[in-house]
Amino acid sequence: MRLIVKVDPHGTSDPAAHVSRLLESAHSAGAAAEVEEVFPGLRTGRSAGLVSVRLACAPGSKGHQDSLAALRADAAVSYVEEPSARRAK
Repeated sequence: MRLIVKVDPHGTSDPAAHVSRLLESAHSAGAAAEVEEVFPGLRTGRSAGLVSVRLACAPGSKGHQDSLAALRADAAVSYVEEPSARRAK
């Protein structure tokens, strides 16, 4: 399951590390998650603080629900979304 997480760049100096810590605290879901910053080093603008997360747990599982709850409960996280599928023209 892939997620896009928006982290306030003023709330943390390393958005990817912040998301990793949140997922690690949400039971053991963080151990199996791949976390990377979409635009590394960007700290200003609308795209600053975007983090791509790939959870190994299945959608709807307890690990997935715990991960989403931990991300949404954090004050530095603005939103958590599933990326939309691209449409072919």
